[in-house]
Amino acid sequence: MAVDLYETLDADWCLGPDGDLKDTSYSVNRSTWQECRERVRSSQGDWALIPDHGASISRLLGKMNNRITAEEGKTSIISSLTRNGFLPIGVITVNYIPLSNDWILYRIKIGSTMALQLLYDTAEDTSTIL
Repeated sequence: MAVDLYETLDADWCLGPDGDLKDTSYSVNRSTWQECRERVRSSQGDWALIPDHGASISRLLGKMNNRITAEEGKTSIISSLTRNGFLPIGVITVNYIPLSNDWILYRIKIGSTMALQLLYDTAEDTSTIL
């Protein structure tokens, strides 16, 4: 089990009840969930030490919100989560729902116990993890 520093939804570190930096040792899945969130929200080139890290969802900026665009995002998400052997492809399910002309909601399921949702705006290049 990997142990990382605990990150809030805004990727800030926080203190534990003992006054030390909180870590993910209390949860088997928290470290993996944080890594998934980091990969999905990042673009390739954002991390100097890991230049191919990230889904680069920003490539969807300005594209029409249709099945082709949503599938491109799905492929990018799966690629980022399987890159460098992080997760096996068989445990990842990505579904998407177009919410408007600009917004796509991606539901990313990892195995049977972990999920995250990414809301992406193709007009403004903003993404939110729900």
